[in-house]
Amino acid sequence: MIDSGQRVLLFSSIGHALMHMMTAFYAVIVLTLAVSWNLPAEDLLRLYAPATILLGVVSLPAGWASDRFGAPAMMVVMFLGLGLSSIACGLVPTGDTLALSLALCGIGAFGAFYHSVGIGWVIRTAKEQGHAMGVNGLWGSAGLALYGIVPGVLITLASWRAAFIVPGIVCLIVGAVLWVQIRQGKVGDRAMPQAKGTQVGRRDFWRVFSVLSVTMALEGVIWQAVMFGAAMVFEVKLAPEISALRNGLASWGVATQIVLWVGLATSMIYVVSGVAQYAMGRRIIDRYPLKATYIVASALQVIAMLALAMGNGYVALLGAIGSAVLSSAAGPIENILIARYTPSRYHGLGFGAKFVVAFGAGPLAILLIAWVRETTGSLELLFMGLAVVSVVITLVALLLPGNERDASLPAPQVAPAE
Repeated sequence: MIDSGQRVLLFSSIGHALMHMMTAFYAVIVLTLAVSWNLPAEDLLRLYAPATILLGVVSLPAGWASDRFGAPAMMVVMFLGLGLSSIACGLVPTGDTLALSLALCGIGAFGAFYHSVGIGWVIRTAKEQGHAMGVNGLWGSAGLALYGIVPGVLITLASWRAAFIVPGIVCLIVGAVLWVQIRQGKVGDRAMPQAKGTQVGRRDFWRVFSVLSVTMALEGVIWQAVMFGAAMVFEVKLAPEISALRNGLASWGVATQIVLWVGLATSMIYVVSGVAQYAMGRRIIDRYPLKATYIVASALQVIAMLALAMGNGYVALLGAIGSAVLSSAAGPIENILIARYTPSRYHGLGFGAKFVVAFGAGPLAILLIAWVRETTGSLELLFMGLAVVSVVITLVALLLPGNERDASLPAPQVAPAE
């Protein structure tokens, strides 16, 4: 029988997948929208900038609401709000950029609920934190993988409107099922158990959060730059490979659009990173010092950025995959550190503050992508600069405390349903 903690992991993981897919798939949809509306892709991409601001800013009030009203209830709000907002995007009149921007803001605002609510919810109820974060991260990466596949397939089979509406309907269904599970007492929450060997004090809390505020903000720029810039990079650097694949299929009578292949390439990034994150949760995060793992991941990000900037074709693809894998390693470490150094009653606010910082970098990344591409015609200069940013992250991460003598948690009791 599935216990409450396992149900929490299931619903939180589904939420992680849907949130990541639906807050990123506009990067692929915009390529078709630009053709349909006869507008520059860069101008349409800028419409998402306000949504990315909300994706960060709303994390804090969402975290407060989670502390006040409970994580399960706020997850229901996220599913319903995200679903309705996505459907609204699909119903926008042709050429109405203001309406589209407002509907996208709904996706950003309700998408902000997930990380301040769902991550702490999983960590509090998990018997093995690293394993649970690995599973949860695998689902999140699956969502990022789907952000390329789902719109690519739906646009090919139907239209860009279907790419918004179908995922929105799925969100509404999941939210309704979670609400029923809560009402039946099958899903609940609990307080955070204390990790062995970790002494939580005000000084350590501020040290951890101060360091992570810098590293998470900079890492957020890298993450968002890869997420929203990869499709534009692949459209150019993988053009010969995509052309060969399309021509090969055309000889068999199968016609495909470029957006489908670009979507598949972006999806590959997060399929690989998701599997890697799950493996790291089981094999690394629960076994090795968090600080050392975080520093190594940050340092290797330099190589990934250089590959994206200077590589052609498959080298650029490998660079994007490497960047996503390394970000997938850093994210769970940040979450566990915040959970350990923040009192349980303030977990929502703690995670909300984290993602205000992390996702607050989104608008900067989008504006940088649009500006650099307009100015230089490519994104090579952007990723060269982000290689330097990765060096800074590594140096700042050295200031983290490294006093975890035992990263494992005592096995908790089954989380009571509330």
